[in-house]
Amino acid sequence: GTSFQKMASGVGVSDDCMTVFNNLKLKHNIQYIIYKMNDKMTEINVLEEGAKNAPYEEFLTKLPEDSCRYAVYDVEFTDPKTGGQRNKIVFYHWAPDSCKVREKMIYASSKDELKKRLVGVATEVQGSDQGDVELNAVIERVNRV
Repeated sequence: GTSFQKMASGVGVSDDCMTVFNNLKLKHNIQYIIYKMNDKMTEINVLEEGAKNAPYEEFLTKLPEDSCRYAVYDVEFTDPKTGGQRNKIVFYHWAPDSCKVREKMIYASSKDELKKRLVGVATEVQGSDQGDVELNAVIERVNRV
């Protein structure tokens, strides 16, 4: 048979991606989800789930310096207007500078395939280094939503 390159938008999204997300969103029994492409770059899968109340620092260690990821974190923060506790689901597109160009391109062009299936995401954070994704920066962004 002839082999052909799937177009980047032809990347599949495994059912697990939505199932685990819905657990985070509805059951609040997961703190974060790390998503990764398979080795052939044809499908997005769940790589890891963070236990409820897993610290943000732990989440940050799951974002490698040389490889792209998608991620979701259930951010809890204090509303500056009311002082009450709030939760917002944040989507991360992690693309460090040292990541391979092809991998970066495929992650960038396939992001919406995953994101559009994750109903309930409040905002998106794009990061290429730890400074982009530090908690204060993320909460600042969430507060603007």
